[in-house]
Amino acid sequence: MSRDDVFYLWGEENFLIDEEIKRIISLIREKSGEDPEILYMDADDLTPRELMETLEFSPLFSIQRIVIIKRPYWLGKSKRKTASADIQKVLNDYLQRENQGQTLIITADQANLTNPVGKVLNKNATVINCKMPGTQFLLKWIKKKLEIRNCSIKPDAAELLAKSGQDMYYLQNLIDKLCLLLKDGTIEQGDVEEQLNKREEIKVFKLTDALLNRDAKGSLSAYYQLIAQGEHPLVSLRVITRQFMTLSKVKSYLEKGLNNKQIAELIGQKEFAVRKMAEKSRNFAWEEVRSVFTKLLQADLDLKSSAKSSDTIMEMFIIEVCSKK
Repeated sequence: MSRDDVFYLWGEENFLIDEEIKRIISLIREKSGEDPEILYMDADDLTPRELMETLEFSPLFSIQRIVIIKRPYWLGKSKRKTASADIQKVLNDYLQRENQGQTLIITADQANLTNPVGKVLNKNATVINCKMPGTQFLLKWIKKKLEIRNCSIKPDAAELLAKSGQDMYYLQNLIDKLCLLLKDGTIEQGDVEEQLNKREEIKVFKLTDALLNRDAKGSLSAYYQLIAQGEHPLVSLRVITRQFMTLSKVKSYLEKGLNNKQIAELIGQKEFAVRKMAEKSRNFAWEEVRSVFTKLLQADLDLKSSAKSSDTIMEMFIIEVCSKK
């Protein structure tokens, strides 16, 4: 039988998990008539003994106490089976007794039906699946957020936001930023595209910076990190292309005798960015710059049509760009 003082929330969208936690806290506050004590536990190194000690609770100073454990390692695909078994025992002991005044909330990315701790929670806790939001859900959510801020958005711009693949915390921050930038204006597709492109450049910055330094080891490391984060190679390649376009412009204008400020005005960049790109441009002769663009084109074609794996294509591209002749 599911208990109403133990909650198991799972889902990959952190925003929805946090919203559900807020809802539970609000219900407990409304029911008890006072603000509960809220204790967030660091789940990375939470040992069975620490969990057992934390869950020992006597309501001396507060009627209600809420313990929140987010994404603990013992609910993932960890090989630490001994720890999971010990945690399972602690939770079983906890669930066999009355815990008046205390609510336990545990979250995970997935339901973990085969995990021993997950089995205990799925059987005994109130399980809430915070499903990944679909496009229609996000469109309604975006509209509501904008209405609160007295802003409007074009339908194609709203759809671009909803289908961007960004998490809801990022979308919320982007909506705030767009509303501040435009004030009384209507958000258009171009406004969203500009900010999303900047986001891509920030994520790929470590890779492009290492490439411009011709640092093969750093470039490969940054690439693997992007792949682990779910970034598509074509997105990285698009940002790399923009960076080398900027490098070639800066290099050309420098050779014509223009200073950094003049170049910044001509290419629409900040002066500090031009100054940095000017330093990077010394790493490439013009023959090498032309070779990089040839390699970019070939990598783009291979990623779209070749039978080779995308990782092999990108690894070869990175190594060739970083190799000095």
